[in-house]
Amino acid sequence: MKKIYLFIIAILLSGYCLGQNTGYMGMHVIFNAEGTLSPSWKNPNPLTRTLNEHFTNEHYRRYFGLNYFLSPNIECIVWKKGSVGAGYNYYNSPYKGSLYQYFQGSYSQYYEDYSFTGQVVAHGFNVFYKQYLGDTKAPLGFYTKFTFDGFFYHYLCNEEPPQLMNHFYPDLKEGNSMLFGAKAELGYDYLFFNRLRLSFGFSFGSTFGGYKAMKGFFDDYSSQEASTTSTNSFVRNRILNAYWFGLKVGVGFLAF
Repeated sequence: MKKIYLFIIAILLSGYCLGQNTGYMGMHVIFNAEGTLSPSWKNPNPLTRTLNEHFTNEHYRRYFGLNYFLSPNIECIVWKKGSVGAGYNYYNSPYKGSLYQYFQGSYSQYYEDYSFTGQVVAHGFNVFYKQYLGDTKAPLGFYTKFTFDGFFYHYLCNEEPPQLMNHFYPDLKEGNSMLFGAKAELGYDYLFFNRLRLSFGFSFGSTFGGYKAMKGFFDDYSSQEASTTSTNSFVRNRILNAYWFGLKVGVGFLAF
């Protein structure tokens, strides 16, 4: 189904591009393979296991750990200084968190805590507009890019939740959800042989969620709704920490 959506978007964008402008030397459509990196600092990341095996110094493990997003996309030149595009997002990372819960019954009181690690895998989409600056024109030169991203993710904790906590809030160990975000990017496109394009840039942005877990744990819950999203809050925060800043590297091919 995702492939069908991308195919339909590609056809629509291609039709719009070809009908509106002369493009670059008569070509309008660019296929891009892009990746974005950012430092993870103390957060778990895809390199955590490898770094732990090869470095005993905590500073090396902290500064060499990287987050990454993969975002292949299709881009169309819509006028001499601008292009639009749409693509696919992929994100995969470990995460960690800690919760506690206080239960009070008629005759007794219970306290349980839950420290956990896990893995989140996200698939999604991106749509963007790119504006070229100064004397340059699409598809090369300095640019600003504005992107809207969507992530549909699944998370799974490695540890089993405490029995009572898990009874009342079954989504603590595993769940599915979605998260959206927006970012602005500044960069430069190089074009070689009138076909091959290399892109470098940096971006700042934010997801529309993920801030709730910043205090590290939650106080006594007052509703079931707050509790069922508890582990998910740490997952959303993990995506936010990887998303807010990024160093983008991309390679593209001006196809037709």
